[in-house]
Amino acid sequence: MYGLPSHCTHTCPHFSIVLSLKERIVMTKHRVILSVAVLGLWMTNSLPASAATFFSTDFNTNDGGFTQSTVNPLGASPSGPWTHGSTVGVGGSGGWTAGPEEGQGNPVEHLLTSSVISLADSGAVSLSFDHRYSFEQGWDGGQVLVSLNGGTFAPVSGASFTQNGYSGTIQTNDDWGYTDDMNGLDVFTGEAATFGSSLANLGSFNAGDTLQIRFRGGWDWNGIGSDPSLGWQIDNVALSVNPVPLPAAAWLFGSGVIGLGAMARRKLVA
Repeated sequence: MYGLPSHCTHTCPHFSIVLSLKERIVMTKHRVILSVAVLGLWMTNSLPASAATFFSTDFNTNDGGFTQSTVNPLGASPSGPWTHGSTVGVGGSGGWTAGPEEGQGNPVEHLLTSSVISLADSGAVSLSFDHRYSFEQGWDGGQVLVSLNGGTFAPVSGASFTQNGYSGTIQTNDDWGYTDDMNGLDVFTGEAATFGSSLANLGSFNAGDTLQIRFRGGWDWNGIGSDPSLGWQIDNVALSVNPVPLPAAAWLFGSGVIGLGAMARRKLVA
């Protein structure tokens, strides 16, 4: 589109100015393409994916598919396993409660276990739940466990909690009378008279995996919390997943398409 004056040769200053201008345009376009690619990579590695809830229950109309069981190897134990009630949750709504009569006989553990929950998407999974409790500090307590694909239930570690995590550790010198008791475990213990929300990262899983959540409440030989009517109450259990982010290759592909378009326009201009 730029014509040479009839008196100019290839050494003409006008020709040099035209080439210099066109070279600058090309270099600028290349820089734009590179910037888009770098921005795409940064976004892939820096921007979090939106969390999507794939399981939730407020226990208001039913038990949420949870079931209760008891571990009491020594035989007779206090009454009061997990029970679903219409007024034991947040604000007097539905929820689950363990108690209030534990801790007055042989050691006992009461387990509250969810149904099998399937993941539709791969990604990092987080657990949230509301609860309050009254445990004998350092002797009784509550723990959260998770099972993957029907495997053994494993404790959710204290480090996995990002909000309102375990409040203490059960004594290590208290013989409950059987193996695999709760001695030395990080747990919710002591007093939490009002409902609070706890949040824990469970790890990364694949689409098609299944999970089960378990709440394990343990009470040793004697003694209960300062509020015998409370025990451990749980409400509003939910699981969320942060999907795997768009691969960097996809951003690079998009950047390449932009680059090809820019090159085509440069050829048309030339």
